[in-house]
Amino acid sequence: MSRLLASLAAPPSGRERAIWFDAVGYGRAKLLADAAVPWDSPAELASFVAKLQGMFRSDVILADVGEVFAQRAAGDAQLRAAMAARTRPGYALRTVLADEQARGVAAEAVRALAATSGGVPLVLAVPTPARWLSAAAEQAGSDPGPADSGRAETAAMYVADMLRTFGSLGVDGLLLDEGSADASGLIDPEAYRSVLNVADHYGWPVLIRADAAAAWPHGDIPGVTAWLGSAAAEVTSGRWGVVAGAGFWDGDNPAPDAELVLVPVPAQADPEAVMQRVRALS
Repeated sequence: MSRLLASLAAPPSGRERAIWFDAVGYGRAKLLADAAVPWDSPAELASFVAKLQGMFRSDVILADVGEVFAQRAAGDAQLRAAMAARTRPGYALRTVLADEQARGVAAEAVRALAATSGGVPLVLAVPTPARWLSAAAEQAGSDPGPADSGRAETAAMYVADMLRTFGSLGVDGLLLDEGSADASGLIDPEAYRSVLNVADHYGWPVLIRADAAAAWPHGDIPGVTAWLGSAAAEVTSGRWGVVAGAGFWDGDNPAPDAELVLVPVPAQADPEAVMQRVRALS
């Protein structure tokens, strides 16, 4: 059994079930005075994440490498121009994901987090290929066009190639983030088969996060280990977790039958109230 799956059965925090805190936005506000996450300084990044772990005792460390590439494009007009050099769908994403500087920064960041994780699983978090295609096109100032399975398959090939960068760096799993799309706006994950194949090659369980859709809206997908959604599937196809809503911070216990809970921490939340809620978890 992989370390990630083992952590679901026996959470490193000692809690009854695994709780994953998505706390980088909160950490930026409280620890970095809203400055950017220091992805390009492995020591500073590891210190930042260690402070968040000290606060939350998350049962996973989420490494949002998608943000590394977004930062790189936002800070380099020449790269954005290269992304916009062709109008065909996927070109902007292909260009930014092939950028050697961004890959190098991401690799060193992940290497540092893996070395300092203290036994807590390290999971890469990236947008789903369809979302990433649209985001890259927007950064390049072009129209991404409608998301469909064909374009998602093309985007997935570029994402899969980029993910090979992390094959030997101590990664324990992969989280594909669908953002705020509801069930009707989700691409069937079969379109991401090239990503799922790379993850399988490296032994990474793949989880899909869809904050506004119930788990497994497309049914069972070979290569997808678990689904994190707003609620259980009508017919549960496999492992599932829930993305906690705002009520979590008022004491709600979301979906007691969910195997794990992913908790977004609001950037402007009151630190005393946040810590009181975290301490109350068992």
